[in-house]
Amino acid sequence: PTTKLASTSLPHRSTPLCVYKGNLYCQTAASSIAQVPLSSHKLIYSNSKRDGESFINNLQLNRLPAALALATKPEQHQIVAKRALHLLDIELAIRVYRSLNQPTLVMCLEKIRHIKEKNILLGHISMISGNFNDAQNFFTRSSRPILALEMRRDLLQWEHALHLAKTMAVDQVPHMSKEYAQQLEYRGEYAKALDHYKGGKMAIPTGHQSAELDAEIGTVNTHNAACDGGLARCMVRTGSIRDGVQVAQGLKDVTVALECAKILESMNQYEEAGAMYEAGDQPEKAATLYITETKNLKAAGRLLPKITSRNVLVMYAKAKEHQEQAYGEAEAAYTQAEDWDNVVRLKVERQNDLHGAYKIVRKTRSADAASMVAAMCRKKKEYGPAVEFLVLAKKTQDAFELADAHNCMINFEEALIGQVQIKDGVAPPANREDFMLVAQHYDSKKKPMQAGQYYEVAASYTNAMDRFMTVNTEESVGRAVEVAGRARSDALTNKLIDFLMGEVDGEAKDPSYIFKLYMALGNFEKAAKTSVIIATKSQEAGNYRAAHKSLVETALVLQEKKIRIPADLRRNLMLVHSYLIVKHIVAPLDDMDNATRMLLRVARNIRKFPAHAATILTSTILQCVKVGFKSSAYEYACIVIQNDKYKAEMNDKHKKKVESLVRKRGKEEMNDPQEQNTPCPICDAPVPETVLDCGNCKNTLPMCVVTGKHMVLEEWSSCPTCKFPALFGPFSKPVSYTHLRAHETPEHLVCRLLLEKKKKKKKNIREIHK
Repeated sequence: PTTKLASTSLPHRSTPLCVYKGNLYCQTAASSIAQVPLSSHKLIYSNSKRDGESFINNLQLNRLPAALALATKPEQHQIVAKRALHLLDIELAIRVYRSLNQPTLVMCLEKIRHIKEKNILLGHISMISGNFNDAQNFFTRSSRPILALEMRRDLLQWEHALHLAKTMAVDQVPHMSKEYAQQLEYRGEYAKALDHYKGGKMAIPTGHQSAELDAEIGTVNTHNAACDGGLARCMVRTGSIRDGVQVAQGLKDVTVALECAKILESMNQYEEAGAMYEAGDQPEKAATLYITETKNLKAAGRLLPKITSRNVLVMYAKAKEHQEQAYGEAEAAYTQAEDWDNVVRLKVERQNDLHGAYKIVRKTRSADAASMVAAMCRKKKEYGPAVEFLVLAKKTQDAFELADAHNCMINFEEALIGQVQIKDGVAPPANREDFMLVAQHYDSKKKPMQAGQYYEVAASYTNAMDRFMTVNTEESVGRAVEVAGRARSDALTNKLIDFLMGEVDGEAKDPSYIFKLYMALGNFEKAAKTSVIIATKSQEAGNYRAAHKSLVETALVLQEKKIRIPADLRRNLMLVHSYLIVKHIVAPLDDMDNATRMLLRVARNIRKFPAHAATILTSTILQCVKVGFKSSAYEYACIVIQNDKYKAEMNDKHKKKVESLVRKRGKEEMNDPQEQNTPCPICDAPVPETVLDCGNCKNTLPMCVVTGKHMVLEEWSSCPTCKFPALFGPFSKPVSYTHLRAHETPEHLVCRLLLEKKKKKKKNIREIHK
């Protein structure tokens, strides 16, 4: 349509020739050219961008570049862009929308800028402008009418899309019908959706077997399954419940089954909903509906193996118990739910299976169940189990009174000990009163040993010690020492020391108890001194293995507590150990020289071995003669001959040899073999290998437990049990039975292959022995 913008009057008797740049050129009557400005173009030129009339004038004349140059507001740019689209000036429209920061429109226009066909271009521009009907008209008149169908499909305008598909693309009708049906179902128009789901189903393609055909069949089956799922849902919603359930079950699709189940449940169709929940692999939900709504316990029982929810199992068990009185099945369900209180209740109240209830309560330790069982036991006069289960039920006072009344205190004790976690021989504070009841009971029965034991568990240390001291046996005194160690009370410690020293009953106890007391108190220094005293007495009595064991045990404890071993304990242990390993050195190691030097070490300290001094000296003399230690043999032979006591204890055979040795002095040179020097492990100075004191660094050197020699860095290893040092070479040979007895390790349990040679750095050894 033509729009009149303005009118311009022509000069008299003039003829128009042309229009150029807003001027009309005409021929006058005098045959001259006259220039007449057009009133419609008088405002197109303006020097100011604020001139709105000039912008409008240029826009009306479709002078879009000039109008764009005069535009100052976003609204004016939008007007220019729309006019550019109207005039199909895509490039100008892209430029304007880009300046307006509208990337979506820019991208859309970029896609269609190269389209040459006018109708297609107009269709896209109409679609961009929101004029969908115009766009459809343009597309249908173009060479690609299918674009109209695609537009309606993308806009989800399924009615228009279906109408177009029936004329343009019949093969798209099933897909459109399915999509339209889903939209209708979402909007709640289930009857119409049902019709479109039916119309959306596709025929299975046929033909020769091929990969393409298999793929096409798979696609069609997926499409039809979606349609069938919609059919099932819509049938259920429109009242065709049976048909809908059959369709859903035939699909064997968990998602469709659950959707139908929820719809049926909302419609109060619980039986069908339960079946759908079963098909949807939700047996617990199905069972809940069967139990609570339809009362179909048979159907619920069929699902029990698949149910893990304790609430559902208990619900089923209660229904079986109260509705059908099927106590066996109810018990099985309670057991599966691990609801032991109800299991016990059924066994006690309904099934009369008391011993079965015993087993469950002892295993589960349920207080409520134990209370039920205890009541039944009392009713049947089975007081021992009643006491036990009253304790489990946390009714300790009732259990004690029943045990006291019916002489079954042992049941109370066992139940109490089994119920309470005793740590380090003492019950937790919350349970100590219970053990006090037992202790007071044994006090009333004049049984101080048992009373003391329970006073100790109840942390009543004063009462416990008094009872143990009253009994005054080896076991009770040992227990009294343990009580003092736990109590850490100066008063109790002094009281026990007075008792052990004989100030209470005039009878002094074995010194080993003093040692155990100090060990229990953690006073390891005094324990070490006491151990030395005990070992010295054993040593003086000739019981060297007992002395050795006592010293080793003390050394191990001090070593474990990282306390330095006192010098006197170390020296006594060294002497006793040196004497005991002589046999081992002679037989398995076959080192006669070393054995002789160990005997000489003992002989130099013979006063520490008074019980067998003569025997030891005689053995030393004979060994020296055998190995060639002539000087030492003569020296100790003179000592024996000059001492009437030693001489009297010798047998005639040895006496003659010793006397002969003394008489022969002077006939030949008497010297001992020179001892080999090995480096000190601390300062590297040479030291005779059996000497345990370094003259250079003044340190006491660690002794090898196998040979009695001082340790060497290059041969350093340790016993895997007691961690005492040993030279690797000798220690790799047959095991020292003496050493094994020291830490009570059976010979067959020690594997020489487990010994690892541990090379130490000099600085570490120096730090250890400073």
